[in-house]
Amino acid sequence: MPDSQQSQSAVLANGTPRGWTWGFLLAGMLMGALGSLLVAWQYQLDTDPRIIGVHFLALNGAVLALGFITQKLLRRFSVKALCIGACFIAFLGFLELSFPLFSIRLWWRVGGVALLGMSAGVMLTCLFHVVRPYYEENAAEAINVSGLLFGTGCLLVTVLVGISYPIAPSFVFSMQWDTIGLAIVPLIYLLVYSRRPSPALTTGGRLHGDTIRGSLKDLRSVAAVLFSLLLFFQFGNEWALAGWLPLFLIHRLGLNPASAIFVLAIYFLALLSGRLTAQLLLTRVGHTKLLAGSITTAMFGYLLLSKTNTIFGAALATIVTGLAFAPIYALVAEKIGRRFDYHPGFFNGIFSLAITGGMLAPWLLGYVGYYMGMSYVMLIPAFGSVAVLILMLLIILESKLMGGDRERPSNPDASLLKKDLRGEPPA
Repeated sequence: MPDSQQSQSAVLANGTPRGWTWGFLLAGMLMGALGSLLVAWQYQLDTDPRIIGVHFLALNGAVLALGFITQKLLRRFSVKALCIGACFIAFLGFLELSFPLFSIRLWWRVGGVALLGMSAGVMLTCLFHVVRPYYEENAAEAINVSGLLFGTGCLLVTVLVGISYPIAPSFVFSMQWDTIGLAIVPLIYLLVYSRRPSPALTTGGRLHGDTIRGSLKDLRSVAAVLFSLLLFFQFGNEWALAGWLPLFLIHRLGLNPASAIFVLAIYFLALLSGRLTAQLLLTRVGHTKLLAGSITTAMFGYLLLSKTNTIFGAALATIVTGLAFAPIYALVAEKIGRRFDYHPGFFNGIFSLAITGGMLAPWLLGYVGYYMGMSYVMLIPAFGSVAVLILMLLIILESKLMGGDRERPSNPDASLLKKDLRGEPPA
């Protein structure tokens, strides 16, 4: 057996990568904090929606920039060192947001949000390398589990901010107490990761030339382009709701801030419930039918949300939309996963494009809210769901024309992983 396979076998047998994948929970907290923090900062009172959009743009730019830089840093530094650095940056970001400078507090917070994005960019890039063997074993399951952890982080940070909002004033002695509490979480991760052995990557921590060439070849394919565009619009739809839902409900229905944050928590809970339900449905329902049903249901949920005038209707529309969004990413990734080998750089690039859509949509909605009014904020992403439906049909058509439904040849690393999980001795 080659030395690289022996190293991978030992690491997987010890369960080292599985412990590191809990970083998706921290990444979810970093990416999902902004929607509820905007309300805690009382931006619903008189803040220009265009400035609110800049916060999302800063988060997105930091994620993309540090994701690109981390790809290069992995050639010299271990996953452990980079993840510890990411945790420290997250701590600094939450700490900066806890002490706003009132004269420049809006732009001061933009800088703090950018630090959170930097941390998330480093963490997510490292985790894409760590989960490689699990993706090769079962693409849909690996993505669902990662998504569950990421979604749990989004839900957890929303609940924490929602609980702290009515208990204590937003500003006491010029300090933001909710973000001080959140700063403790990356410190805990830093201490835990500092005691764990660094996971051994299948590429030895480096991006070899063949991996880069394979990634670039895959990115030139029609299927990869369609998949990237689908995720661009899909993440845009998801994060438009995650970013603007509380502010939309406060302006449209006159909800109090705590209730608006609670409805956002319901959205993240619906996403989590949908992913768990999708795990059961994947073995019982045709994947193409499930994908088409999810997209059309999401379109209905957005339209219902844009037209509702009651908190019950808003909560119902939020649940329907969250449940519908949940399985889309995993199902499409599974379809495209049959067409390509797993290149962390390739999938990180696709995810970066998806994150771009996810953050550009809330930024653009800031201009929609400013020029057209808040009532149109949730109607615009409904048209994004139409784009997702069209792209999904194109992906299915392209897959059939190119014979993409055929399974790829078995991957040696994936076969080795199966033997390790069954307890069989390696060949």
